[in-house]
Amino acid sequence: MYAMEQLVRERNRSTLREAERLRFARRLRTLRRATRLERRAERRMAQARRRAAEVRGALQSASY
Repeated sequence: MYAMEQLVRERNRSTLREAERLRFARRLRTLRRATRLERRAERRMAQARRRAAEVRGALQSASY
């Protein structure tokens, strides 16, 4: 009986360690995804600013 309890206890510890490892991996994956999305948004914003500047420049030159 003692051996069975010890096996169950070790199995539970092992399961908890695995769950913690998975939790960490998921957090890391989520952080990487958020970073990637942030970079993409920043690139799009910079591109939109350049386009807006081009349009402003074209409108100003057209009004002269």
